[in-house]
Amino acid sequence: MKLETFDRTRAAAMARQVGVDFGASLTVALAYIGDRLGVFKLMADGEPMTSRQIAERTGLNERYIHEWASTMAAAGYVEFRPVDATFRMNREQAMVLTREDNTFFTGGAFQYAVACYRQIDKLTDAFRNGGGVPFTDFGPEIVEAIERLFHAGYEAWVAQEWIPAVPGLKAKLDVGAEAAEVGCGAGQCIVPVAAAYANSHFTGYDVDATSIARARAKAASAGLSNRLVFEQVAAEKIPSADRFDLVMAFNCIHDMAHPRAALAGIRRALKPGGVFLWSEADASDRLEENLTPVGRTTYGASTMHCMTVSLAHGGEGLGSVIGEKLARELAREAGFSDFQRLPVKNPYHQIFAIRK
Repeated sequence: MKLETFDRTRAAAMARQVGVDFGASLTVALAYIGDRLGVFKLMADGEPMTSRQIAERTGLNERYIHEWASTMAAAGYVEFRPVDATFRMNREQAMVLTREDNTFFTGGAFQYAVACYRQIDKLTDAFRNGGGVPFTDFGPEIVEAIERLFHAGYEAWVAQEWIPAVPGLKAKLDVGAEAAEVGCGAGQCIVPVAAAYANSHFTGYDVDATSIARARAKAASAGLSNRLVFEQVAAEKIPSADRFDLVMAFNCIHDMAHPRAALAGIRRALKPGGVFLWSEADASDRLEENLTPVGRTTYGASTMHCMTVSLAHGGEGLGSVIGEKLARELAREAGFSDFQRLPVKNPYHQIFAIRK
């Protein structure tokens, strides 16, 4: 075998990339601290402040705040003005880092990443011995992180774009239908959908007790407890047949220990003519087409969270990269006969509408 010629330029570029990634990993950890301690929130109005002023208003240590703010300025998360040594957050930075009611918000990503960092010892053991890290080991913060990551998008897209894209489905929910969501988490999707369709009844299913408790509180706060209930049940064990006009499963089938059984359970729970609305990350079935920054994030989240929580229970460990081809195969195996990828443009999701 002929050895490749060593290319110093390529090696230098690789070393620079590692350096960038190293800095990014530290930035995420420090941004988590800023998010949790309310520093980003304080800066959201755009007022220029010195590190001393930030420290005084937050009650935090000024020396740490100065170094933290310097890191954030170097990362482009805040602005620095050398003329008066102040830091400020511009409107776009505030939108992404503090405004949780819009689809640009990514603050939950810091929580998610740090929750994964905390499991590295267990994950390393799984690399050696197989198995995985159970969802419950990630603690309640992962539930909040996932809610913060996804709720604004679901509130903006599901009732307004995804459901209306399925012929006849919106009209059915407007009149009054039975709908469910499996893997409902903390209710970040089903609560706003239930609020949008006042004549329909909804059931949320999830296996995690912390998520169910948070979802129930969210529904009660929204005044929806009379039309929205939650059950701690796995998708494959939904205790109903031919019941629902709509079942939703967003960004969760790949996490499940038994995704094929879950899909079969969803099919069983649907009424004849009912619709299964399913989303996964907008990715290709082909690895070579996912070698992008988005692909890196998706595979990374899969390894550190999505895949391992499935393998922890002897599951299939599908991983979070499920392209349309694999989704079609899984749906067909579960007994579904009609599969459509909805013609909805979305920056993160591919959405499938499936019938019995």
